Amino acid sequence: MEEKKGPPLSGCRFFIVLFVAAFVLNWFWEMFQMVAYTEMAGQPWRETALRCTVASIGDALLTLGAGLLLAWRFKHRGARTRRVYLQGAFIGAACAVAIEWIAIFWGRWSYSDRMPQIPWLGVGLWPILQLTLLIPAALWIAAGWSGRPNRLSSRGV
Repeated sequence: MEEKKGPPLSGCRFFIVLFVAAFVLNWFWEMFQMVAYTEMAGQPWRETALRCTVASIGDALLTLGAGLLLAWRFKHRGARTRRVYLQGAFIGAACAVAIEWIAIFWGRWSYSDRMPQIPWLGVGLWPILQLTLLIPAALWIAAGWSGRPNRLSSRGV
């Protein structure tokens, strides 16, 4: 069975939609997981929303970077949908682990008892799942909304 072509990883509209989709998805995820961070548990909604907005902008920029990296990687050859999304998930997981390690090391945040942890990595499960799942989800949304869901680039490569 032949796989469908991957998302259109080019064009201004694609990257705008990618950024917006990533921001919205990450904002909701951030708001729901804030109770799992010691510093945010019990904080007023407005303060939590502001911090989640800032974090979501960072997550959206990271997703945009992943999209640009994937566009560069698949620029001159066809990519299959599964490969693009799996590589997006891998980029998200790797970035999330690195961000968590750095943030914990520098004391930027700590986990409450509501955060399941991955013992062999020493990081929380929710932030790892966040970028692992939401980068491919944002790519999928951007592919659908950019109007070229079956082509990798504007040239149809």
